[in-house]
Formats: sequence, structure tokens, C-alpha cells
Amino acid sequence: MRAHARPGIATPDSDMLDDERYGSFRRVLVPVDTFEMSVNALRLAARTGRATGGRLRLVHVRMWDPPGPRSARFYSETSEEATALLDNAMRYVWDFGVEASGIVVEAQRSSTGAAIIAEAFRWAADVIVLTARPRRFITLGLWDKVTRQVVEAAACPVLVVHPRRP
Repeated sequence: MRAHARPGIATPDSDMLDDERYGSFRRVLVPVDTFEMSVNALRLAARTGRATGGRLRLVHVRMWDPPGPRSARFYSETSEEATALLDNAMRYVWDFGVEASGIVVEAQRSSTGAAIIAEAFRWAADVIVLTARPRRFITLGLWDKVTRQVVEAAACPVLVVHPRRP
């Protein structure tokens, strides 16, 4: 890695994308929250996949909250909504001409980061391209809990991308 113009910013050196055979970023995992939030990460991952001849793995975590005393698990979206979101993201990266697959995994809301890391391990990802959630004014400067969990625990590099601004 080499330092970018601003302190604390680093970019991959060209040799990270130009390994003996196609580069080290050939298996790119992209967690997809919503399409609008994830479009910058999807674009960067697709460009990386195209440059290295690599493949993308899109993962959407369908979160649930623990059941109450007289209720079942509560999901924030239906399985059809989760599948439609992933399908939309898949079509977007396929338009770049990149090979991609996708999976919807279910996890308790507090274990979202762990589910992303588990999928990256299972799929043997070379890099994770993750969208940082925007923070409110009172927590400005603090990272989202899921982003922090993934950055701290991932066994591969994590590229954190800002979401698209309106």
C-alpha cells in the first residue's frame, strides 16, 4: 500500500492488482444493504473484477430481531424483498461484464458483521468492498458498528466506500 495525498489514506499499489496470474483481488465480496447505499461499492467492485478478470460475490444479510415473549422472529424485510434487492444489484454488476454470484443470508441484527465475515471466509474472498453507513451529526466521526466489526475481524483487506450522496 502506498500513502495517498492526505495523511491516513492509502491506495493499493499496482502490484496488488497485477499478481503473477491476474492479481490478488480476483474474489471480491460486496455486502449489499440497499441498492442506493451500495451502488458506489458495487461500481468499485465491478471495476476491480473487470480489471483483474475476477469474480464478485454479492451478499445481502436479511436481519432479524430476537423473538419477544409471545412472538416469533421479526424480519425487517420479506425473503422476496431481499431476493429482489440482490437481483437488482446482480443485474447492475453484470452490466459491467463481470462474473458474479449472490447469496442472501439470515442473521440476528447484532450479528450482521459476523455473517459478512463468515461468508467472506466461506467464499475465500481476497477483498471485501463495504459501504460505510452515513452517521448522524451527534456521532460524526464514529464508524458504523457493522463496518467496524468487519474491518477489525476480516482476514482479508477491506475497502470502505462512502455511499452515494443525493
